[in-house]
Amino acid sequence: MKDHNENNAAKEKRVSLDHSRRKILKLGSFAALGAAMGGAALLGKTTPSLAKANSGGTFYPGKLAPNETLNILIVNYDGGTLLDFAGPSEIFHRLPNTHVRYASLNGGDVTLEFGVKYGNTERLVDIEKTDLILVPGGSDLSAPMRPEYQAQIRRLAESAKYVTSVCNGSLVLAATGVLNGKRSACHWAFINKLSEYGAIPVSERFVEDDNGRFMSGGGVTAGIDFALRVAAKLRGEKAAEFTQLAIEYDPAPPFHSGHPRDARPEVIAMVDKVLPGASSGLARIPGVR
Repeated sequence: MKDHNENNAAKEKRVSLDHSRRKILKLGSFAALGAAMGGAALLGKTTPSLAKANSGGTFYPGKLAPNETLNILIVNYDGGTLLDFAGPSEIFHRLPNTHVRYASLNGGDVTLEFGVKYGNTERLVDIEKTDLILVPGGSDLSAPMRPEYQAQIRRLAESAKYVTSVCNGSLVLAATGVLNGKRSACHWAFINKLSEYGAIPVSERFVEDDNGRFMSGGGVTAGIDFALRVAAKLRGEKAAEFTQLAIEYDPAPPFHSGHPRDARPEVIAMVDKVLPGASSGLARIPGVR
């Protein structure tokens, strides 16, 4: 009888945790996590994981008041890289009082890298302003480098409180002139082309300038790290850590070859063969002179 009761208790605990996890992932709000942790210890821990932060046990609030709305606009275009904005999108959608919109020059569908269709985007011209603009990168920047795209991106960036990019999306922003004299990250293969547009290339995974008005992430996967940094700065560490836990962002790369400083010479040579000039940060890409 004792074993039977213990088995039932364990089963009930698992069901409770599964239900809590589903609720967190579905609602994606800090309140959901608080409710889940208030009734039972998450994954058997006696101390809630949000009780302490990495910064000595103190959570720092974000720049925005909890009830202040944050409007985010993600620019889409043909040839863009899905993960550049899919990672940040996953983070931003889970932040409280935050609204995320997607827009392209003509609205509707765009064809991303590898032929991936992304649809139902708004028209850039129909968006009067946004608090934060994010320009992701791509394998072909011909579309966002066109004058029509550049004019809309420049218009929205000039009035935005926060101007951001991921990967070589910083080249698109730099080409509009809004990054002139500003520090910015970029994919390592293209980073030194930033200076050709007046920006200051910085080889880091996350870069900011003007007290956070300009924020950028390095290549492709840096978009998740970038978005968590943005979340912490604007919504506070607690919201950022909740989101990181909710999506189980716990990276453990199987290889240490994500950047030339770690990769083996023969691997770097393989990339250079596909992207001539990559190891010098001057790889060519369609749309960029």
